[in-house]
Amino acid sequence: MKAVYSDRHRLHSPGTVVEGGVARPSRDVPARLDALLRAVRRAGLAVVDAVDHGRAPLAAVHTDRYLDFLAASEGMKHGPLAPAIFESRPDAYRPDWSLIAKAGFHLRDQLTPLGEGTWQAAYWAAQVALTAAAFIREGERRAYALCRPSGHHAGRDFGGGATYLNNAAIAARALAASLGRVSLIDIDVHHGNGTQEIFWEDPDVFFASLHRSPASYYPHCTGFADETGGRSASHLTLNHPLPEETGDEAYITGFMACLNAALANKPSVLVISLGFDTLESDPAKGLQLSIEAFRKIGEMLAKIECPVLLIQEGGYDLTKLEDAALTFLLGLGV
Repeated sequence: MKAVYSDRHRLHSPGTVVEGGVARPSRDVPARLDALLRAVRRAGLAVVDAVDHGRAPLAAVHTDRYLDFLAASEGMKHGPLAPAIFESRPDAYRPDWSLIAKAGFHLRDQLTPLGEGTWQAAYWAAQVALTAAAFIREGERRAYALCRPSGHHAGRDFGGGATYLNNAAIAARALAASLGRVSLIDIDVHHGNGTQEIFWEDPDVFFASLHRSPASYYPHCTGFADETGGRSASHLTLNHPLPEETGDEAYITGFMACLNAALANKPSVLVISLGFDTLESDPAKGLQLSIEAFRKIGEMLAKIECPVLLIQEGGYDLTKLEDAALTFLLGLGV
């Protein structure tokens, strides 16, 4: 099993962000990926550099105007760019808007600032995912994409939740184009609202998300159990929201339900949006999992027949992240 990595993730340094009207340091720091890189090396995985697959696979998921907006922020020297206003009317968009105006259109919150290196980091996170997907397409049974920034809150025309490009969706769509039906399970503590939006009408991709209930948690507006897919992809979306006190036993039961539904779709590949922010100790303060829960998840994935592509999402407890990832990988039997 190979792990794919790019050192360009270090170009993204969000600094201070605003959540709920309160400024705080961003939790998406380069040390996150350092911890995960140590874990994969301890597990004995080969670490390979990402290969550039170009912009076309990104444009198969995101709009050109959104990609152009992100790319236009490259090399900014005046500090991070975050929305000063929010414009929600789709028909209000103007190509001649300033970057700050476009930020208010394309970015959903103030957790997602653009710095001078954000575009390059996000672009290469997507290439990490595409490189790992290429290993699966070439016959590998397992691959792990060490993506930073994460991606699952990014939709076709927007970013949010500290994510810019939807790495898992980009990889899943590329695999579906060449191998056929794909299933994707998101086990980050937050609902994968961007992934859901991208595949809402896509009959080729089954999407399941196991997450803290959005009733009082980010992203607040999506991730409820009655969201099951659009007209052309009816019942190809499964949301499994959980109460905040959820621990290992109930979580594993929920994961099993998502896994069974995903496999019932008879996918050529199973993609996992892998978050470690469900840990009880994580500063996201969402759920109550122990590290041992990740061993059980890994063991369940080790038993399935179809290939598995792992795409890294969240996980912010720098004291336990390495051990959580290593425990998962050992459960997977790498």
